[in-house]
Amino acid sequence: MKIRELTNQQKDFLKRILEVEDLPEGEDISAFLQLKGYTLYECINCGKLIFHDNYEFWNLSECCDDNSKLTDKGLICEVCYSKSFENLKDWVFFRPTWIKDVDFGKGV
Repeated sequence: MKIRELTNQQKDFLKRILEVEDLPEGEDISAFLQLKGYTLYECINCGKLIFHDNYEFWNLSECCDDNSKLTDKGLICEVCYSKSFENLKDWVFFRPTWIKDVDFGKGV
């Protein structure tokens, strides 16, 4: 996909994240981001474009940050991950580190 195929909102989002004034309209998005040190992914479930700056995921399709998950099969965007079995399993078996076992039989 070429940069010129993006919407104006997506182009402005890229400019803001990359801190550049202009974008090379004829260049491939993936190659351009790679030159800047970013990695472009596509959600394996819905196809949204997500790029990573070695710190944070950015959702290019919706112009926002994203809490994507990298899996063995590929990247899952935040929305698809929230609907996944893996996420449900994490919530069901989540045990905060601050929880302590209490023995009510001992008394005070």
